[in-house]
Amino acid sequence: MSKILIATIYEQYSIIATSNHFSINEVILLVDNEPNETMKKNIKLVDDTLGKVIKVQKIPTALYDIVSIATRAVEIIDAVPEKDTIYIDITSGKKPKSLGLLYAAYARAELIAKICYVTEDTKQIIKLPKMHYAINKTQKEVLDLIESNKDITAQQIAAQLKLTKGIVYRYIKDLIDFDAIEKEGEVMALSDFGKILVL
Repeated sequence: MSKILIATIYEQYSIIATSNHFSINEVILLVDNEPNETMKKNIKLVDDTLGKVIKVQKIPTALYDIVSIATRAVEIIDAVPEKDTIYIDITSGKKPKSLGLLYAAYARAELIAKICYVTEDTKQIIKLPKMHYAINKTQKEVLDLIESNKDITAQQIAAQLKLTKGIVYRYIKDLIDFDAIEKEGEVMALSDFGKILVL
């Protein structure tokens, strides 16, 4: 059984602190598609320190696209063998990247041991709550149908899911209130949050 740390990076202090604290066996860094010099320097520092004793992977991700970052992070989490333990460090990196990783951890909360943030001044590890998204199976099916068919109507959703139109309208209203669906006239689309919910 391995302990895997998935972390954002800009500076290296939190990665070293969490790796030592949790006795990590492997680090997966979410790096920018085009890292700047500061990030490159800190990646090298992680390689030069931790990389001598544990495996360090670098996975390129978008810089500001929270949905694509969350999607890639979910793929990484899903690829970790069940016997392994996953830790998440959202300390370093640009906020959208950290938020994308945090949302991925929420989407797969049952697979995550700890989510943490390391303070810059004292290097204290703060354990964050493992939250999850509270939508039911049918709400997820509604979101999946809207994602796969941009022109779908509530009536078509009702027919495909074998539900009454009234129930489907209620689900859609709840998902709009939950900020998972954006609706303009009869046209529905998933918001960024809705796209994260279907991961």
